[in-house]
Amino acid sequence: MYAKLLAGLDGIRDRAIFLIACFCALRPSELFGLTWGCYTGNVFTIVNTAWRGRLQRKKIKRKNRYGRTNYRLVAIPQAVRKAIELWRARCPNPDSDALMFPGMQARARKPLATPMHPDNWLRLRLYPVANKLGIEFHPTFQVLRRSFSTHGKKEAHPTEMQAQLGHSDIRTTLDIYTQITDPEVARMVNQVTNRILGLGEEVEPGSVQ
Repeated sequence: MYAKLLAGLDGIRDRAIFLIACFCALRPSELFGLTWGCYTGNVFTIVNTAWRGRLQRKKIKRKNRYGRTNYRLVAIPQAVRKAIELWRARCPNPDSDALMFPGMQARARKPLATPMHPDNWLRLRLYPVANKLGIEFHPTFQVLRRSFSTHGKKEAHPTEMQAQLGHSDIRTTLDIYTQITDPEVARMVNQVTNRILGLGEEVEPGSVQ
């Protein structure tokens, strides 16, 4: 399903959004709250959220599992980084304070200073592809997060999946979905991504610090 949906998406921006949603397993509020300053190559530092088209800086859903800092780290698989770099080379504004995925004016196709609305992206970009493929359910962001958790049971220890999904309570990861990001989490997300997309095993050049 993942590879077919990816192939059906038109445009490097939409492919980057889809891959981040699938394999970084971000909540939509986190994904569309990303600025380029949150991206450091192999990790996202989640510090902002987007809510109903408004950017909320330095406000995330949960603090890390120790409760001391208002951010969390998310490992980025190598295949996803490639898509992000393609989008950065073409995006309207790659400055550190700029939104990674800004909203766009409907007619002029100019970027806005506000985040893209998740429901609009699903309705206009992903759902039409799913319908063409005959997928009988809507692949929402929640579905993509839970699918990543389910597929990751082969490679992931529960605490690694907990860190990637950003759950403060491991029971949420275990019961519903089946702060520190370390090399084991990076290894896990690369293995899950490569297996689902049918990619060969790639050696991770560096670990997440």
